[in-house]
Amino acid sequence: MDKGYFIAELGFNHNASIDIAKELIDMAIYCKADAVKLQKRHVSQMATKDILDKPYTGFPEWGDTYREFREYLEFTKNEYRELREYCRDKIDFIVTPFDIQSLEFLDDLDLDAIKIASHNLTDIPLLEEVSKRNKPIYLSTGMSSWNDIDIAVKTLDPKGTRTKDTENQLVIMHCVSSYPADIRYANLPMITRLKERYPNYHIGFSDHQNGISLPPVARVLGAKYFEKHITLDRGMKGLDQAYSLEMVGLKKCVRNIHAIEEAMVEYDKNGPLPWETMAYNDFRRTIVATQDIKEGTIITRDMLTTKAPNTGLMPKMIPEIIGKKALKDIKEDTHITFDMVDI
Repeated sequence: MDKGYFIAELGFNHNASIDIAKELIDMAIYCKADAVKLQKRHVSQMATKDILDKPYTGFPEWGDTYREFREYLEFTKNEYRELREYCRDKIDFIVTPFDIQSLEFLDDLDLDAIKIASHNLTDIPLLEEVSKRNKPIYLSTGMSSWNDIDIAVKTLDPKGTRTKDTENQLVIMHCVSSYPADIRYANLPMITRLKERYPNYHIGFSDHQNGISLPPVARVLGAKYFEKHITLDRGMKGLDQAYSLEMVGLKKCVRNIHAIEEAMVEYDKNGPLPWETMAYNDFRRTIVATQDIKEGTIITRDMLTTKAPNTGLMPKMIPEIIGKKALKDIKEDTHITFDMVDI
């Protein structure tokens, strides 16, 4: 099984601190994630003015209105450049643009890939612009219908050239847009459905569940790309901290995905595998005499049992031995071999 690809989602868990962002990047590198991801919004394009300018009390230290709160969390262009260079040659750098202005803002940052959030799956103007960029694309599919996904895929890959294993591939990510997502509604069979419907593309899993149990299962089902939010401390203030992975959880999650990949290597059942030899020799049961059997005796079922180690005839041969003549004296508790019985 090919090695999976893990995206550590910083989101806004940096709380507008470049130092925290770098600590999160260091954590992702240490835990062997393949990429980090941020989010970029042109705040005036997020919602209508009445939404943006209404009073917001969620984090009053970050702003009195929703607009102020959101603007507080946005990094400047120079901060993005600094983070991009901080990641270079160490870990892939991915950003989700939530609008065309943000996409253009990111154009000169040499992103390793572009992520489309579930929020924007039906934003055709944005998808058309993303499709023009010569970058891999990850598409989350929360809140969508099959028709929505079909249209998004066609928009992002109109020529059908972003197929799996191409340099600028399109990856379709199963996602449940609930924060955190209840494990009862994870809908993991959708990974299989996505693989069947879009066989030319790799499938991924953007997981908002509060834990690390689902990504390995998704890997077994065929997902290759994974995304989870990360944090320095789940107790920190912020929108996504509480359901994000701290260092120990992130390390285990990445480790468990790759352990599953090793476990999914298939070996045919043509006999004992090389690493089963000791158990095969020591514990496989073969036919043993329950009593002393004199030469010339006709063997009956009650004279036979099975015991380890594997030094006699296999138990499946018991029917062939019954009614046959002993060719030599056989002591009780002795494994029976071909030379002992007239078969």
